[in-house]
Amino acid sequence: MKSERILLLVLAVALGLGCFLILLPFLPAMLWAAILVYCLWPVYVGFNRYVRPSISAFLITLTVAGIVLIPLVHLALVVAKEARAGRSWVQDVILNGLPPAPAFLAKIPLMGGLLADFWNNSADDLGGAAASMQPVLGSVAHSGFRLLSEIAHGLIGTVVALFIAYFFFLAGEQIIARIRLLLVRIINENRVEHLFALVAGTVRGVVFGILGTAAMQGILYAIGFEVAHAPQGLLLASLAGLVSIVPAGAVIVYVPLCLYLLAQGHPVIAIMLGAYCFVVVGGADSIVRPWLISKGASLPYALTLIGVLGGAIAFGALGIFLGPVLLALGLAVAEEFAGQSRGAWRQS
Repeated sequence: MKSERILLLVLAVALGLGCFLILLPFLPAMLWAAILVYCLWPVYVGFNRYVRPSISAFLITLTVAGIVLIPLVHLALVVAKEARAGRSWVQDVILNGLPPAPAFLAKIPLMGGLLADFWNNSADDLGGAAASMQPVLGSVAHSGFRLLSEIAHGLIGTVVALFIAYFFFLAGEQIIARIRLLLVRIINENRVEHLFALVAGTVRGVVFGILGTAAMQGILYAIGFEVAHAPQGLLLASLAGLVSIVPAGAVIVYVPLCLYLLAQGHPVIAIMLGAYCFVVVGGADSIVRPWLISKGASLPYALTLIGVLGGAIAFGALGIFLGPVLLALGLAVAEEFAGQSRGAWRQS
């Protein structure tokens, strides 16, 4: 009898491992789909009052696909067009060197002379360094191909996640019910409900806190870029809002833009735009993000920020949402192990 139970246990473990290995390539897409479905579940329930569930799921998935994929495809087309347009300029710079430093550069207070001298010296040296730069250019080209491969992989992953989300909408209630039944066989039912509420609150707070703040920052960046007459202002603002998911991530967008405006002979606009992005948009981020996160998350802002950054480093973009959830669950398990009441660490 004992040997039969051991055999059944081994078979169950082998079966579970096999299922895990089969689902492993799709695990990131499934987690993205689960987060999307959870956030849009009230919309799905509201649509079900007027149309069939399958139609509701299809309309919501199609809308999200348009919101996500259309800007990404447009960005890819713009990048391809600019790459073709800039290829001849780059080749000319490599062969003949940079043009003389623009006149406004020397007029910049304190550092203008140094910048102009550095520009002119680089312009003199660049033409003769073309041969030595060929290995570097090869590495840059290789990195560019890798970047295009990552973008293509991301687009495919997005399509797969949206495809899975459609079925999660239709079977979401049944999936949660079965997960709850499995967990009840392992731990107390009250603790299961507490863990479900903990995960739900943390995901809600992080998603609406981070994405809500990123959307607000995207709108503020769009206003600033349009007032400054930046090229491709709306596209750059969308990109800045997207990378604002990571705190201070938008500096990789607006700092090069300000330098571009400076190089085009608009120093006042460049300085004002940089100050606007850093003070106004950055200040709004430091106020709005903690407020939105505190509305639903079960973590203070400091730990949520650690979870976001640490999760992004460990798991990539998915870790932005997964990190805070894991921290919240870890704290809950630590409370149970220490015999403390729920939320005791928040009262100290």
